Amino acid sequence: MAESVPVAGSGAGNRGGEIVGAIPRSEYGRMAVLTTAMPMAVLAATWYLPPGWNLLGTAAMLTGFLLVLGKAIVGVPLALLISERNLMSLSRFQALVWTVVVMAGYLTMTLARVKTGASNAGGVSIPQELWIAMGISTTSLLGTPLVLGGKRARSPDEKLVRNTSVQLAEEATDIDAHRQGVLYANANMTDARMADMFQGDEVGNTAHIDLAKVQMFYFTLIAAVGYFMDVAMSVARGANSALPALSQGMLALLAISHGGYLLGKTGDHSNSKPA
Repeated sequence: MAESVPVAGSGAGNRGGEIVGAIPRSEYGRMAVLTTAMPMAVLAATWYLPPGWNLLGTAAMLTGFLLVLGKAIVGVPLALLISERNLMSLSRFQALVWTVVVMAGYLTMTLARVKTGASNAGGVSIPQELWIAMGISTTSLLGTPLVLGGKRARSPDEKLVRNTSVQLAEEATDIDAHRQGVLYANANMTDARMADMFQGDEVGNTAHIDLAKVQMFYFTLIAAVGYFMDVAMSVARGANSALPALSQGMLALLAISHGGYLLGKTGDHSNSKPA
């Protein structure tokens, strides 16, 4: 049996509480698994796997937790990567990558200290360089909608809309129906693709690869993978008192790539005019 759920909002907007969907009982079971079994599996992986491998197992289980979260709530495993424009977001991707890496490292070291009976098990130090890297990541995540906000009140050049229509093999009327100002958007979350992370944001350049995004993707991946290996080696050696620090050079590369990413969003790629 399913419970019917009316649309939230005013009575006029809901047409008197019109029923538009239903939540199946099986959904509650999936949420129960999400909130109990998955966290227990994360703890088990951290506790029982050998040093070094326990970090890999913890990171894998945390990633699985995020996938189950997206599937259980909105029906799309990668939902946490999808923006309000129903596109895969590079800023969301890099924020989640650093979240998983840092959380996995901190949790693994903390439980390793509990396992060995160390005092103040939760006192794993987090170096300043890591706080800076997380701050850079958060700045891109929060700064992206701020930079793009003004473009929602503008309209793209009709010629560019037609050009994009041809390049994407998509009807121009569909592009116009779903766009948000000059920003390209998909109709549904299920239309999101990994390629979205490397394409332009606007109707005028969404059919083209954005070099700043490609650069940030590679720098983020290199930094995160390298740091993950540093944490794994620290755990394998039994050095569980502090997460390792990022190098100053890597911080500079991250800052430059994120700055270029945000700066690239400020330009007008659609010959736009006020809506």
